[in-house]
Amino acid sequence: MRVVMDAVTLASIHSLGIGVSNEKDVAPVITQIALKREGDDLRAVATDRYVVITGLYKNYRFHEWEEGQEILVDPKRLKRVLDIMKETKESAVSIYSGDDGKSFALLKDNTAVSVKGEGNLGSFPPVMNLFPSNEPTGAGALNLRPDFLAKLAKVLPPVAKPERYRTWRFEFRTLENLKPQPVYAQYSDGTDYTLEALIQPALDKRA
Repeated sequence: MRVVMDAVTLASIHSLGIGVSNEKDVAPVITQIALKREGDDLRAVATDRYVVITGLYKNYRFHEWEEGQEILVDPKRLKRVLDIMKETKESAVSIYSGDDGKSFALLKDNTAVSVKGEGNLGSFPPVMNLFPSNEPTGAGALNLRPDFLAKLAKVLPPVAKPERYRTWRFEFRTLENLKPQPVYAQYSDGTDYTLEALIQPALDKRA
């Protein structure tokens, strides 16, 4: 199984590693990113059991890679491949998996870099089944800029930042007379302070 991709796609796939699990003793396979073939497209999926992040990359040529088959790659090892490509100014790389299940990145000088984690990882869980298969109706879709989320993170008091279980709460208000309503967000430590925000989103109204 093999696919050739450019450095931009590889960097994008590596960025999905923010969503993988760090708990190797719970489910080692979800410390990896799964690459799967979907027709002529390449699907990359990462999960930590609570969040699923996925990317779909269009129009790739697959070699001996059947529909639905997967290759597991370790984001930390992908970083090494990206560093080599940056250093050698390579623009493309082959990602392939042999009959033994090991995954490699093959560079243009035939250097092979292992990109799969250690041990018997098993199959990636079918987390894509959690995504809705049809278009939303009536409720609309929220377009929220990631830099605004970054601003919300920055306004937290220093004492709150290490406490990862504390989260902003978002309330998606209903549409009134087909006019988008602001999204309300709140962060509270439960005793000493409460932070609030209103987000005026651009909503794509769907019939």
